[in-house]
Order: sequence, then C-alpha cells, then structure tokens
Amino acid sequence: TTSALREQLLQSFSNATWVTYRSEGDDNEALGLQAAFGQQLRAQYNFDRAEVILSLDADFLGPVARNAVHSAASFARGRRLSTPGDEMSRLYVFESAYSTTGSMADHRHRMAAADIGTFANSLAAELGVLASEFAVPNATAHIIADDLRRAGSRAVVLAGEHQPPEVHAICAAINSAIGAIGTTVTLFDTGEVAEDTDLIALTRDMQAGNVDVLLMLGVNPVYDAPPELNFTDALSHVGDSIHVGLHVNETAQASTWHVPQAHYMEAWGDGRAHDGTLSVIQPLIAPLYGDAKSPIEVLNALVNGIARSGYDLVRETWQPILDAPYEAKWREVVHDGFLANSGYATVTPEAGPVRAANSGFGGLDLVFRLDPTVLNGSFANNAWCQELPDPITKIVWDNVAVMSPKTAEELQVTAKYNKGRYDVDLVTLTAGEHSVELPVWILPGHADRSISVTLGYGREVMTNRSRRSTPIWDTGDKTDIYGQGALCTGIGQNVSVLRGRNAAAILSDFTVTPAGRKYRIVTTQDHGVLDVDARPLVRMSTLAAFRENPAFALEQEAPTPGKDEKTRFEDYPTLWEENHPARDPATMDSGYFRNQWGMVIDLNTCTGCNACVIACQAENSVQVVGKTEVGNGRELHWLRLDRYFISDGDEPLAENPQIVIQPMPCQHCENAPCESVCPVAATVHSPDGTNQMIYNRCIGTRYCANNCPYKVRRFNYFNWSKHIPPTVQMAQNPNVSVRSRGVMEKCSFCVQRIRGAQKQAKLEGRLLARDEVTTACQGACSSGAIVFGDLNDAQSSVSVQHNNPRSYTMLAELNVRPRVSYLARVRNPNSGLEPA
Repeated sequence: TTSALREQLLQSFSNATWVTYRSEGDDNEALGLQAAFGQQLRAQYNFDRAEVILSLDADFLGPVARNAVHSAASFARGRRLSTPGDEMSRLYVFESAYSTTGSMADHRHRMAAADIGTFANSLAAELGVLASEFAVPNATAHIIADDLRRAGSRAVVLAGEHQPPEVHAICAAINSAIGAIGTTVTLFDTGEVAEDTDLIALTRDMQAGNVDVLLMLGVNPVYDAPPELNFTDALSHVGDSIHVGLHVNETAQASTWHVPQAHYMEAWGDGRAHDGTLSVIQPLIAPLYGDAKSPIEVLNALVNGIARSGYDLVRETWQPILDAPYEAKWREVVHDGFLANSGYATVTPEAGPVRAANSGFGGLDLVFRLDPTVLNGSFANNAWCQELPDPITKIVWDNVAVMSPKTAEELQVTAKYNKGRYDVDLVTLTAGEHSVELPVWILPGHADRSISVTLGYGREVMTNRSRRSTPIWDTGDKTDIYGQGALCTGIGQNVSVLRGRNAAAILSDFTVTPAGRKYRIVTTQDHGVLDVDARPLVRMSTLAAFRENPAFALEQEAPTPGKDEKTRFEDYPTLWEENHPARDPATMDSGYFRNQWGMVIDLNTCTGCNACVIACQAENSVQVVGKTEVGNGRELHWLRLDRYFISDGDEPLAENPQIVIQPMPCQHCENAPCESVCPVAATVHSPDGTNQMIYNRCIGTRYCANNCPYKVRRFNYFNWSKHIPPTVQMAQNPNVSVRSRGVMEKCSFCVQRIRGAQKQAKLEGRLLARDEVTTACQGACSSGAIVFGDLNDAQSSVSVQHNNPRSYTMLAELNVRPRVSYLARVRNPNSGLEPA
C-alpha cells in the first residue's frame, strides 16, 4: 500500500522527490550483490543445508541481524545432535568484536574489521575467484578454502553489513564458484529499481531553499544524520516540515508539524517478508491516542485530500492481488496473516568478475554497529531494552568503546572492578571537528587495533524536567521510576556524529586519547556467579570425542562427597521419592497433576540472543529497576544468560578465548533447598513438579535466595509496580500476580499458561495434548534451544531431549534433582587447524 501511494504521490506532484534514508548507512550487501551479478537481488542463507559456514564479520545470529529469525532457526537445524552418528555443520568466524555468532563458532579468529577485506582477497584467490596477485600468503585461508571446496554446494560464505560492498561481492562470487547458489544461498529477484538514497543532495536543496514541503515518515535525521550535512539548519530553510513518528523526538521538535504515528500494532498495513511473501498487518488494539495516524493514512490524505481508514486503503490495494471471490480470499489472508506462494521469484545467476577489496589501514580502526538492544536508537526509550544486558559484555544502560586488553594497554586505560560495578577510564574519540567521550570496556577476544562502538544512544529528547545527565531513578526518587517524559535522554553518547558525510561504518581517520576521568559502568555478568573452577557447569566436547564417548557429559559429574569416583545422576540417593505426589494414585487421578513438568536447554543451539529474557519479562510483568539498582545486584529478570570465557591449555585468556552462553532459569528442583528453609511456607512444591512462590505468604526473609545453589531468585527491594504509568500498566499480563515490595520472585515455568491450558482441556472434556503448553522463553526462541513439556509422557519432546546422550543436570552432586536439564555443547573443529 505504501508503494502504491508513493506512485500516486509522485504522479500528483511533479516536483516531488522520494528519498529513502537508512540511518546506519548504505545497504552494502545489496550493493555487493549488484556488483557481482549485475542486478538488484536479495540473499537468503540456508544454514541447515550447509556443511561449512564462513562468516566474515557477519553476526548473522545476532538479535539485530537481517532475517535473524530464519538464520537462527536454519543454523540450529544444522547443529542438533540426537545421536553420536548425526552430522553437524562447521562454523568459521573472522570478526573484530566478539558477537553472538562468534560465540557459536567452531573456529573463531579475531581480526581487525579493516583487515577482513585482505583475508577475503586471499580466500578468493585460493578458490580461483581473484587472481593470485591479490592473495597475501595465509595458511588459514588455504585450509578453509580446501574445506569450502570439499563441501562445494553445501558451503556458504557471507559478510557483515558494515563491511564494504567489495567484500560482499567477493562472498557472492565465492558462493557462485563453489555452487552454493540455489542450495545454501537463495537469491530473490525483488524487481526493485534503484531508489534515490541521496540525503546529501536533499540537504543541499533544503539549504538552498528549494524545498517547500518536507514530509518525514518514521525517520529521525536531526539525531542520526551525519553532522557535516547540518540537517537541523537546513530544516529551518524548509517552508513546511512535517514529521510523522511514534515519539516527539529530536526531528519532531525541530519540525513545523508533528503528526503522532499509530504503532504498527494499532494500524492496518501490509508488507513483504524477507523472501517477498505478501502479508497483511492487522491491528491488535485500537489506537491508544485518538489522533494517531498510520503512515499510509497520512500519505493518502496528502495525495487524495480526504481522510480514509487504513483498512480501506489496504483492501483497495489487495483487490487486484486476490482471486475471486475477493471477500472470501480477503478473509482467508487476514486470518492466515499472509498470502501463500506470493514470494519473490528465485534466480541462479553466474557471478561476473569482481574487484579485490581494499587492504587494511594499518592503524586503529573505529567500527560502528547497531546496538543489540536499542538498535539505531529506535528502542532507546524502551526501558526493557535499556535494562536488557548486552549479549556479550552484559552492560546495561550505557554504550561503551570496546577494545582488546592489548589496545587498552597501549592507550594506558583501565577498567577496575568495584563491588558489582566497574569504574572505567573515559576516552575521547575525535573525527574531524567532532568529539565524543565514551567509557572503555576491555573485552578478551576483541581484535587488536580496533575499537567497536554502537549507535542508538545519546538521545536529546526534551522533557518537562529539561535535559538530564542521569536516568530518573538515579536521582534518588524511588517512587517514580519512569519519570516524566523521555527516559532515553542523557543515556550514553551519540557516536553517529563521528561517521562523516558518507556515514562510514569503518573509520580510520580518527584519534583516541584518554580523557583523564573515570565513569561507572554496570554489568550483570558477575551477578549470581557460580564456582566454575570446581564444578563443570558447562560441559563441552568435540564431535569426534562425542562419537567415541557419547556419555562424556555425565562423566564430567563432580565427585560425590566422601567418594573419589564420579557418580551418575541416577545413582544419587533420594530423599522422599516414596512419598512423591507423582507416585500417589489419588494425585495422578486429578487432571491438573497427572503431568510432571520439565525443561531441556540445548547449549548447541542456544545463541544467547536474549529473546527469551525479554519474552519472560513481557509474559510475567517483570519490572525494570534502573542502572543504580542493577549495579546493586537488584535486577528482577527471572532468566539470566550466564556468559563464560574458555581458553585451552596455556593460551592467554585475553588473546582469543571461546565464549559459551548458558541460560539459567529456576531449576525447579525436586528436593528444592529453598523450600526447606522458608519459615512461612511461601515457597512450596506443586504435585506436578514446579517450585511455586506464594507471594501472599512471603515476608522477605530471603532465606530461600541464600539457600539456592543456582542464584536464580529475585527480591523486590522497592515497590516498582505502584506508580507505573497507565499505558505501561496496560502492557502488564493480567494473568500474572502483581508483586509488591518485600516479595521474592523467580521463574514459574509460566504456570499461568500451564493452568490456562489445563482449564481449557477440562472444559473440552479431554486431556492435555502432547506439547500443548509452551513457555514464553520457549516460544520466543527462534533456534528451538528450549523445550518444555511433560516428563511423564515418554514421547513428549522434553522426554526425548531428556534422554539425549548429551543430557546432564547442573550441580547434580547436591542431589537437589532439578527439573531443568542441559544438553552439553559439541564443537566440530577442523583437525587441520586444531589438534585432536
């Protein structure tokens, strides 16, 4: 519908120009594909068909990656191991900053972002895509090239979106040469023509007074356009400037008019999926603010001069698309949400000759990336996203300059740990006439000669408290945690001002100097820390070793007290198994308690993307507490993702450690140590195997938290729910109890979903269907790493996974018998790069 209205707009106003603006810069992948194949194409990577995957600085599993859900799901299908005989893919990653994709790699090589092109040249030369004169001798490139050649059409190479178009073109040419096009790489012919994306020319016309009316739909160039363009000043030379957006942001404040935009969940609309499948967007709620309009309603008003509903506009667009009878077909599309078989046509072109990528700068490079929690600033005013720990650094409520220990040593900057917080040095980054001060974060595994920063912070949205340099909850006002106005104001620094006129993603012409001051950073990494040296919490092996010894995970069990040998979980004595409710016929006759709930988490497919954490927060109305209280260890997330660095032998941790992520919800122990110490029986065990919190009984002794070996219980120190705004209250789940000050809370296995499904089944006079209940974390996991269900059903997914040879339970030697088990991680290294 937007496309149709765009065409009408350009026909109605002969002098109109439509400019597409991407705050993160050019679409380098599209430009690279155009250079390789001579036409505009879109790529989809099918990792489940791949034996060998090579990522050149591409965080394709990251939470903000393009087509991330498909990529994570297809990658996971290629990494699942049910038996020792199963095959799994091999992932090579070359990257500058540690990413979620890098944490899943079988071989991860840290490399400055500017040097990725040099490696791509060498690899392409090894595979005959480039002349040998472009190759820099590289033994690793030779071994990987052999692996890609062996896998042939079952291999895939891709580059990060911030890498230049030449690197993307080389990847496309390599995929074409090895026969990957049509198997591991699907190319869609979008039929699109090159769009006018020249913001520089538009700003020049604005400055000259040649623009009478400027309509800005859902963009914020006053905040994120390159400062050399001086967009704010140019906007003052426009006759009428109209901003359509969800918030009165920086651009709205500088415009003549602001039109409140309806959220996409409040408006009718349509669009295409990544593969081109046509979809109708159906509103879930009426607009909360009556004067809010969707972009298509605004466009229609300008084109036709009359107000029409988004519903009518979308129906009109779909009239020629659907076959007769139209009304029945329309209702079917609205019901399904998409039109089957409406995707883009696929093509299998041959790549033409490509140019070699530029070599590295030789000095420091500065890499700009989208932030994994607030994106380009679109979600900066969302408290959930601000408090969501970064997948790798675990930092909240800030952006930082990430660098390697060696680079930090050369710059003479440090980060000092201090009671759950870090007092770190500030550095001044200067490019041209613009400078930004950022706190330093020293990360093992980060590439030397490279500094990584993320966009989306440093917002300057005005509030009725004027600008403030700290979040509202850091001012000591514990009753008004959301404050008044925009909470994103004053959080972090806006690094987009350093990118220059062309919004460069990798910058070499800059300087970095210590600012001589300290700044406090809060990270959740050390919260709930467990003794990893004495206890094998994360269990890993290689594929070859797994095939030789499928029970390796159980053999890593810690010794039973008083014994020297290691004991299997099943060998530990029981405490009250004979009296367990699950063995009581009277209990089992009850429809509610015939099920025994459990969960399995596969460390081979969990990428640590954080989707489960946010899903749990939304489902269970988990409140935010702000930077200061997180620094005190008082965050309320019911689910945390523990990040561990791993290095082998004498390898220094700072050089190139491996990362593994382990989700940690309440383990719902059968012999729960929290239950036996509660003086008021506020934490009890249900007959169907869940550890429950009775909020009405809890008096806040916190004995249960002290006695929990997994550190998964959260205590409310303040009454966070009391004063939240009405619109935020509307986002709370009405099926979940409201927790008040002085109450302990933790994962409940989404008991409201369990009871809701049981009630529905009882009304329908049936038993629960197999795998009918889905927890929030499970439903949000695109890689399918979390499985939940009935352990009493031998055919349920959770029972099948529980019997996987990689299955083990955390701290089994404590005999608490957790209902959550893990599938040990298995790597698939190349023996040519890593000794057996």
